[in-house]
Amino acid sequence: MTVKSAATAEPALGNGTRHLIHCPPSWDHYLLDAPSVGEEHFVLAGELPRAHPLFNDGPGHFHDAQIVTETIREIGEFVGHRYFGVPQDRPGLFFGFHLDLTELRAWRTDWADSTESGAARITTNIRAKPANAMNGVPRGLDFHIEVRINDMPCCTGTAGLVFLMPQLHRNHLAHNRQALRAAPELDDAPDGALRPVDPAEVGRSAVSNVVISEPSESSRGRLTTWVLTDNPNPVFAPEGGHLSGTHLLESLRQTSLLAAGRTFGLAPARSTLASSEVHFRSYAEPGLPLRCTAVPGALGRDEYGRPAVPVTLTVTQRRRAVAEARTTVVQDF
Repeated sequence: MTVKSAATAEPALGNGTRHLIHCPPSWDHYLLDAPSVGEEHFVLAGELPRAHPLFNDGPGHFHDAQIVTETIREIGEFVGHRYFGVPQDRPGLFFGFHLDLTELRAWRTDWADSTESGAARITTNIRAKPANAMNGVPRGLDFHIEVRINDMPCCTGTAGLVFLMPQLHRNHLAHNRQALRAAPELDDAPDGALRPVDPAEVGRSAVSNVVISEPSESSRGRLTTWVLTDNPNPVFAPEGGHLSGTHLLESLRQTSLLAAGRTFGLAPARSTLASSEVHFRSYAEPGLPLRCTAVPGALGRDEYGRPAVPVTLTVTQRRRAVAEARTTVVQDF
């Protein structure tokens, strides 16, 4: 017999209602209402959003896979506080994501087997495991993710979350700001005013959802853009005084599509990130320029013969690494 406890996630910017179901592998901590010290299992069930200001903006060939990282970001801290006994005053910070789309067919918006309401169902099976516990309280959580759309397995992934003591968190923020502003000789800024790229080149329709500038290309084949940080869209609102994870992830996605399109002619309207591995190295200050450099690899084919381009990306601020990523852009037929 499996005991299930459910929580309902409130709609967030058009995400729709989702249900987080706890499926504990053991009765021990559940019956005692004590924090878990081992792996816990969850199911996050709902519908793919139909009115999200970012994820539903674009050509509509694919659902946006960032829905997965966004929902994990939304529940990760809650899971640590509610089920693993992490004190409420310790914020949770994700330091890495790794996603692989295992079945692109399920991510197509014309996937036929939808619900009666006309919206596709998305179900995410989540395993959360405590990491680096001290006195029974984990300093972080490791997540393993398996996603189904309309009951078809279509994505696997991992995510890493760390919880910081309040004073350590404040010190970390202060040190990061001081380090960025204390070395003007390392200033790295664009030569002139920034102009957003054409939304169609990065798989968006609204200019307000474009977060990278027109690029410049070096002699080594690198493509350099600048991350636009003065965007009024509430989706990209800063978190705790620094650039949000959503903002950074979207800039990496857009730069990947732009690099594959400009270098090899892949059509952004029919392209998506079939894989992405992202590591966050430090915070990004909204008031300082952010450089995003992409190095596309050789054009190849995936197992189904679709054009595929690996891209290596680095986001820096005053020459300090903010995020590093490896992605694979695939164009659908």
